Amino acid sequence: MHFILIQILGIIAWVFLILSYHRKNTNKIIIFQIIGNILYCIHYLLLGAYGGLFICFFEIIFDYGYYKTTKDNLIYLISIPVRILGGLISLISLIDILPIIASLIDGYSLTKKKRFVVIGAIISYSIWFIYDFSVLSYSGALADLVIIISNLSILLFNFNIFKFLYYEKQKVKKKSC
Repeated sequence: MHFILIQILGIIAWVFLILSYHRKNTNKIIIFQIIGNILYCIHYLLLGAYGGLFICFFEIIFDYGYYKTTKDNLIYLISIPVRILGGLISLISLIDILPIIASLIDGYSLTKKKRFVVIGAIISYSIWFIYDFSVLSYSGALADLVIIISNLSILLFNFNIFKFLYYEKQKVKKKSC
């Protein structure tokens, strides 16, 4: 039962992350990601996956910095040694290097415009998929795949879940009138 609750927490975190990429700009993306990363910190802590835990913790701090300032490049440069050192401190096996790499890619992409953020997330979550599957975060691995597919739909088809839901709501209103 404990394991199932941990996976459910991972799914809730995933919902925030997938919705983040459908937001209009990088700052709105970051707000959703901070919430998702807080939930992922708890998820990884309960799994004993300390590499993921520390990287998600640092992601919260740096995402907040990206959100509060326009000095994104400076924050990213400062974050590089912190992400690497934090990841190495939590290094138990070689698989724990993957969150460091994914975090560096994701952090760099957040210094750019939305399209680059979405592309960076595809690469980053491909790496997270391998890590999550390895540490038994099955909900995390599933979430990674869905985020990759969702972001591909944004790039290839300009799909936006919020616009889709809005138009569906309008259709329902018109039918009920």
